[in-house]
Amino acid sequence: MEQLSLMDLLEALENDTKFEGDLEKILTDEDIPYLRENLLIESVKSAFGESRGGQKRKPSDEAWEWIISEDRELPFSFNQCCLACGVDPDKMLDWLRYYKRKFMS
Repeated sequence: MEQLSLMDLLEALENDTKFEGDLEKILTDEDIPYLRENLLIESVKSAFGESRGGQKRKPSDEAWEWIISEDRELPFSFNQCCLACGVDPDKMLDWLRYYKRKFMS
C-alpha cells in the first residue's frame, strides 16, 4: 500500500467513496477523536513552521489553508477537529490569525 501524507489522506476521503470504504476497514470509531486531535496539533505546528521534533522549518502553506478553509462540515476539517477537542473553532482561528500577524510578519 502506498504511503500518503495526512493531507493526501484527507483529500482522498473527500473525493473517493471506495477509499472511504477501505479506510473503514482499518479505522475504528475510537481512532477518530485521536486522529482529529493529532491532526489539529500537527497542522497548527506545521502552519507555524515547527516540526514534530520541535525543529524550525518553513511554515506550511498547505496546513494554513486547511486551518482557514471554509469547509467546516467535513469530518476532518479544522472546525470539526476543534469541536472534537472541546475548543471553539472561531476563537482558535482568531488566536491563530493574531499569532501569525504578530510573530510571523
